[in-house]
Amino acid sequence: MRRASAWLWAVAAAHREQADTWTERRVTARRVTGGANNAVYRVEADGEQFTCKLCVDDERQRARREYGALRLLHAVGLDLAPAPLWLDESCSIVSYPAVAHRWLRGTPLGPNPTAQQRAALIDSIQRLHDIEPGAAGDVGLRDAWFHWFDFAPYLDELKALLSEYGAWLVSADAQGRELRRRLTRLVEDCSVFVAGSQATASREGVPLRLCRVDPGLANALWCDDGRLRWVDWEYSGWGDPALDLADLRWHAALDGLSSAEHGRLRDSYRRPKGDAGFEERLAVWDRLIATRWAFLILRWLRSAREGPDRERLTQPENDGTELRTRLVRFIERAEQMLSGSTTACGGRDGCD
Repeated sequence: MRRASAWLWAVAAAHREQADTWTERRVTARRVTGGANNAVYRVEADGEQFTCKLCVDDERQRARREYGALRLLHAVGLDLAPAPLWLDESCSIVSYPAVAHRWLRGTPLGPNPTAQQRAALIDSIQRLHDIEPGAAGDVGLRDAWFHWFDFAPYLDELKALLSEYGAWLVSADAQGRELRRRLTRLVEDCSVFVAGSQATASREGVPLRLCRVDPGLANALWCDDGRLRWVDWEYSGWGDPALDLADLRWHAALDGLSSAEHGRLRDSYRRPKGDAGFEERLAVWDRLIATRWAFLILRWLRSAREGPDRERLTQPENDGTELRTRLVRFIERAEQMLSGSTTACGGRDGCD
């Protein structure tokens, strides 16, 4: 733990002083861009480079969840992530839980990945979903964040977001009342769809798999050896692969892909064997997640105009005008999904 302590002293000083670079005890910590919720540092020590990540200390247990996922991947020999080093939740040197791993060299995928990169993207998700509980003994991995194994909490969350942010939208935007009406209709339509579906998402009835949860392309690195690897595993854990697949379709970072590209990604995904309810659950998740993303954009819009809505160790830069445009677009795509005017591959330009 001596090395971990030395790293943390340098990282703690860099974070305390809000310095881009800090050297202490022959360790250099350099702040890395990104990590909207957390603070990420590249650490140079003993002639090597490592990553040290300070995580927001909340109910998500981000550092512990990330360390567990990295340990599992390392244990099963799946080369999709950096090698884990240590976890420090003592908060004795720096005031936040910290996780460290080997520095991973690569370039984040842009909004328009190549065909080769898209194939690697879905292949990586497929290989994650091949990992079942018990694959490598007890590595301390918990259930994935946001995989609640019941549709009701997702509907409750949508209603809470509507109540909190819908009222703000009415007062902050010239078309706010109409936009809130459309958001209200989306939530109501989700409730109707869930009530009429035969799908169930209980933990006992879902084939648990290792789920990525956050497929943001900024966390997908195209490495020098022509392979894709992921960083930021703070939400990962055991979950429903159908929900993970739905998030890949509707995540804001993949909004730049065409409907045809999304369709090819989904068509190439191999469904878990023996999961008779996969497609029914996927249909529910598609509607819930497409609707949820409209509310996430709304939350970002309010944060851009009025300041962060929660603790963040890095404050993202957001363009309020661009976010307002995206809000309308994300409402439209959720409306298309719920109305049935687009299939599960859905998007701005239809399916082809």
